[in-house]
Amino acid sequence: MKKFYLIALLITTIFSTGYAQTISIADARSKPKGTIVTVKGIVTNGIELGVIRYMQDNTGGIAVYDSQLSNVNRGDSITVTGTISPYDYLIEIGSVTNLVTNSTGNTLPNPTVITPDQISESYESQLVQIKHVVFNDGGQKFAGKNSYSFTADGQSGVVYINNSDQDMVGTTIPTVPVTLTAISSQHSYSSPSEGYQVLPRDLKDIVKESAIYFTKSLTNTSFTKTSMDFTWSTNITGTTGLFYGSTKAGVRANVETGSGPTLDHSVSLSGLNAGSIVWVQAFSVSGSDTAKSQITPFATISNSTGSMKVYFNAPVDTKYSSGTDAVYANNTLDDTLIYYINHAKSTIDMAIYNLNNNGISNISQALIDATNRGVRVRVVGDGTTAEIGFDAFSGTEVHYLKRPKALNGIMHNKFVIFDANSSDPDDPIVWTGSMNFTEEQVDTDPNNVIIIQDQSLAKAYQIEFEEMWGSTGTSPDATHAKFGPEKTNNTPHHFMIHGDSVECYFSPTDGVNAQIINHINATNHDLEIATMLITRDKIARTIDTAHMDGAEAKVLTSNSQNSNNYSSVNTIISGALGDHYVFWNQSGIMHNKYMIVDEGDANSNPLVWTGSHNWSASANKDNDENSLVIHDATIANLYYQNFMYLYLTAGGVTAVKNFNDNPKVQGLRVYPNPVMNGNLTVSYNLSQGAGNGTLQLIDITGRTVFTRPVSLTNGANKLSYTFPAYYKGTYVMHLITANHVWSQIVLFK
Repeated sequence: MKKFYLIALLITTIFSTGYAQTISIADARSKPKGTIVTVKGIVTNGIELGVIRYMQDNTGGIAVYDSQLSNVNRGDSITVTGTISPYDYLIEIGSVTNLVTNSTGNTLPNPTVITPDQISESYESQLVQIKHVVFNDGGQKFAGKNSYSFTADGQSGVVYINNSDQDMVGTTIPTVPVTLTAISSQHSYSSPSEGYQVLPRDLKDIVKESAIYFTKSLTNTSFTKTSMDFTWSTNITGTTGLFYGSTKAGVRANVETGSGPTLDHSVSLSGLNAGSIVWVQAFSVSGSDTAKSQITPFATISNSTGSMKVYFNAPVDTKYSSGTDAVYANNTLDDTLIYYINHAKSTIDMAIYNLNNNGISNISQALIDATNRGVRVRVVGDGTTAEIGFDAFSGTEVHYLKRPKALNGIMHNKFVIFDANSSDPDDPIVWTGSMNFTEEQVDTDPNNVIIIQDQSLAKAYQIEFEEMWGSTGTSPDATHAKFGPEKTNNTPHHFMIHGDSVECYFSPTDGVNAQIINHINATNHDLEIATMLITRDKIARTIDTAHMDGAEAKVLTSNSQNSNNYSSVNTIISGALGDHYVFWNQSGIMHNKYMIVDEGDANSNPLVWTGSHNWSASANKDNDENSLVIHDATIANLYYQNFMYLYLTAGGVTAVKNFNDNPKVQGLRVYPNPVMNGNLTVSYNLSQGAGNGTLQLIDITGRTVFTRPVSLTNGANKLSYTFPAYYKGTYVMHLITANHVWSQIVLFK
């Protein structure tokens, strides 16, 4: 009778509470996939990390992923029943069948103090704390859904910013040691012993350990062939100094000091060499504390010609030409590449996702022939593709290395560097674009190639190449080679080439998807996008916003990739653009990855974005990719001629549609652009409303350098400003009203 009573009591308990016997989190973690478990613990994060919640008891931590927890907050005590469902080797509870909130506002577990080497399965999903953390990208800006490497007491780790809405996004990455509190987590596609990372929840998790620190990051405000100007700011007054050298290791070879103590620091370097990479580290001292920037490379202007050649392997529509007709290189881009290989004088560095000579001219043999005449040839490939063209290198003087298969992501670059370190500044060349070296890519799939003769850019690409190569020598060093998230943000990003502002970004270190969004946001007049795929809703929403704010937007993606797999993106873009959003319906894959901004308004600083980077999460977070931004009206028009052929062939229409009936700015112009002698005028028409707004100027690091209130009146508005001579380089101007922000890229010369 007593046994029956106990069984009845257990059954009653199950049905009255909705869950079976509670076990410890440590026990739950040991259960096999598919096991239904019930655990109780304190939740250590809220909505700042998205849907996922991490919870702890005194035995361990575990992740819970289910939309039912959307209203669960940090400090809640919960009991949850669900199924053990590992996701990319992170042990999670999913398919929640019962959730009980026992209490709220509880004190969180004390974080366990660990070192970076202890970020492992033992502490997975637990709140941890790491002291003396130094970010490798200090002085840059945090971006959402991006990884950041750090060191602490000689050990290395990775921070991942999980959500684009977290409050640290857009803030300056600390340049001084910090104490980091975070949740220990894991994300690995390939191995249960890889992919460990820590997830800070908000800015309160990042506590500076020094009394003086940077409040405005190190910024290169202007540069010439022989000089550079730098500024930064600190929270308290300190001295001003800048170390610099020709290599990262030799950054302390020289020092330049400025006036001080001060809050706002400035230093000018002179006597530099044209076409060189200069590594700098800013520092400010207050008492016994020192604030230091990360060691960062910048490029001087070169003595190269700066010539840019653009080729397309799909037809162009020259009736859209503004004076220079685009070149349709029909089945000849393989021979064009071989021409450059045959004319290389000393070095060739190639990074290519796929090399297969079947059906095209023999690129592998051209590289072998180059070595036979004394040219050093180094090639980096991807370990997941067949790359049959690499087979020919066996037994030759062509040195090559493939990205390890076990790593997340792929080596997806498509670039070749010729003669980067030549004594003749007219020798260095960078070849890049979207094209792999295969028959389909050369002859069928729409692609673009851009070839730039510039020594500074070639040296920047060589830094990226040698990070993957593992050495600066002829032979690769696989033990020091870095790919994907292992790499660091160690290349210059801004160049002046033949009078054009050029930006250079590499994935996954440079937050490239965020840069794509920034450049879409700067659209004023028109936006054309031809990219193989778009998988990120945020990019889609940004395109929508640009269109709603008055820009004519057209988007072309590859049908086989985008229409079948990314319905949310398609819903957003098609809902915004209607029949201005089309899919490639001809032979092959529409393999381009370019966008054109403001080609239709020469006063709006037209630009082209191109390279190997697909508009996806994997390209942004795991892959090795390269991207270029060219601020040039002629280049923009060349790409526009190709875009209009592809777009119209795919069934796109050109009639302008306006889906926005809300008050908006029309005809926003910033002129002259480029700005000469500091004199700038902003004009626009305001319809359906008036009031107050703000005009802001943002530098290339995201720092606000100019803010003025403006009165917005119905009809025509015109504002004129005179800026100091030290305003040099590329900025973004924002016109901000209560409900909208209009943006325009502005170049000061």
